[in-house]
Amino acid sequence: MRIAIIALLISFVAGALAALTLKGMLFLEETLWHNSIAGSPFYIVVTCTIGGVLVGITRIGSNRVESLSTQIEAASNPLTIKRRQVLLIGLGAILAVGFGGSLGPEAGLIAVVTELAALVSLIVARSRIEAETLGQASVAGALAGFFGSPPGGFAFAMPEDGDKTIEAYRSDGGRILGFLPAVIGFGGFLWCWRLLSSEPFHRVEIPDYANRFDGSDLLFALVPAMIGAGFGAAFLFARVWTTRQFEDRIDNPVAQSALGGLAFGCLAAAVPMVMFSGHHQMHDLLEFGAGASALTLLGLALLKVLATTICLSSGWRGGAIFPLIFAGMAAGYAAQAFLPAQELPVALTAGIAACATVGLGKPIAALLILVFLIGTGTLGPLCVGVAIGMLASRYCPRPAH
Repeated sequence: MRIAIIALLISFVAGALAALTLKGMLFLEETLWHNSIAGSPFYIVVTCTIGGVLVGITRIGSNRVESLSTQIEAASNPLTIKRRQVLLIGLGAILAVGFGGSLGPEAGLIAVVTELAALVSLIVARSRIEAETLGQASVAGALAGFFGSPPGGFAFAMPEDGDKTIEAYRSDGGRILGFLPAVIGFGGFLWCWRLLSSEPFHRVEIPDYANRFDGSDLLFALVPAMIGAGFGAAFLFARVWTTRQFEDRIDNPVAQSALGGLAFGCLAAAVPMVMFSGHHQMHDLLEFGAGASALTLLGLALLKVLATTICLSSGWRGGAIFPLIFAGMAAGYAAQAFLPAQELPVALTAGIAACATVGLGKPIAALLILVFLIGTGTLGPLCVGVAIGMLASRYCPRPAH
């Protein structure tokens, strides 16, 4: 009971700390990109390249490109981590987001709360199991707040392999907690966010949908779901291959990330919409899609996948869910252009769900996150997208580390 109470307290602090860290990332992003010359192609290329150099400096010592899943797994045992390395990971993730990378801030948030869990564990943890409980509670609380979904944050923080479920969740403290840390962390995040900002937190805004409850939306969801799943699969295949090329051909981590920044900057200079995580650009995408052709939208989805692949494969630290949501939305919009008879909200939801499910490789987490981000108005197409994504992900590779 003692460790359960401490875990709940630390999850609230982790949620609040995640909100504070995210606000800092957004401040850096606004400072660099909300000025009179930020739209210049030259400025974009130079800034992204400088960002790559700075990210690379935080990676000195290893040219290995780690995935977010590896970071979550390491965070679950805070007593074994190297605190200096965690601080550098957090700094690198903040720089990656601030310098416009096509990725989400998850890596930085996890690094910050991992440091919190390590400090608390050194003081109060009496065993490895108690330390794991605190680490898992911190990560779940931070992710629940960022995703806006307590069950989604809890599911995302759990190990991918069910046979390797962290022993902390089989302990007395783990059984008492369940996913309560995610709920408490969500509350801490909202509390801190409202103190820091008057802006509402992000949601995936799609047009209103009047469900006829005749099952037609499930059928119409199949095509956009398959297209979205295709882009999710393309992301995984491209990321695995590109990461291998960076690791095998470039030994210096600074050169890796700088080259990635240069390549990403050139792409972003040509198509600025591929910059950033995508969750602030979704309204722009809805307006753009209204007058764009299906091929243009498919091209935009492909470029977003490419931009995210370049960033993550070259050592820019972050998450992929919001870039995948953006790509899936563009894919769904394209499907609606191919099949005008279907409702736009159905196509958008199915494309988003399928693309995110394949790219994340965690269908339950994807479902629980998207239900909170999108809402239940298009729950049927959402489930179709997740189901198609689950099938497609069986044939896709996963990052090696």
